[in-house]
Amino acid sequence: MMHADPLNTRDFIALESLEGALDWWREAGVDADFADEASGWLVEPESENAVAAPPPPAPPPIQRKTALERALEQPGAPSLAIDPAALPATLEKFREWWMTDTALAEGALDRRVPPRGVAGARLMIVLPQPFDDDGDGLLTGGAAPFCAAMLRAMGIAEHEVYFASALPAPMAMPEWDRLAAAGLGQVLRHHIALAAPQRVLLCGRAQLALFGIAPEQAREPLSVDCNGSPHALLAAPDLRNLARSAVRRENFWNRWLDWTR
Repeated sequence: MMHADPLNTRDFIALESLEGALDWWREAGVDADFADEASGWLVEPESENAVAAPPPPAPPPIQRKTALERALEQPGAPSLAIDPAALPATLEKFREWWMTDTALAEGALDRRVPPRGVAGARLMIVLPQPFDDDGDGLLTGGAAPFCAAMLRAMGIAEHEVYFASALPAPMAMPEWDRLAAAGLGQVLRHHIALAAPQRVLLCGRAQLALFGIAPEQAREPLSVDCNGSPHALLAAPDLRNLARSAVRRENFWNRWLDWTR
């Protein structure tokens, strides 16, 4: 007479219980095993001597360009992005155009700073661009006290000065040669002709490129043609450089005295 092996019976019961548990999970919709840490199932395992792949290159920095600069880069683009025939014929209309024309500069129009003063002024001061803190008008921010002291030394009242800038809004590192090719030099000449000052003081020699003049060629006073009318022009260092350097101030003052003597 054969007796059932109690060990075999226990194994059968355990196997039946396990199969029942698996059937229960399958009916619940769980048919895969999961782990807390992600793994790449399709990636070949790396050997111990494998060399790590170099990191991907950093994306190039985003460079914002003005409408003038983009116009120059377009194939077959005209040499001028600004139509000289569209320039306003009066100083009042020019100021309106200066604050609204989209070809001059990019960005919000409220960043633009208008020129100030009256036509026929004793002196026209031309900045490369407004200072960042010129919120109430050209040379009304941190550079205003130095400019006021300079004018007092010159014996010129502020209401006898026409304040202007070559650009209507601040621009990071302007490329003056490219801006000249885009027509900004023509705009500045037109602006000077409309303002009709007795003299022009250009603060910042880099913007001489708008007149086709290299900075090293402007140690002496110049005469620039603005719409057929010659205007006496003196190029000076940027106002910030003048304020920082006593040597530059002395050199500029001697040149100013020679020019106005």
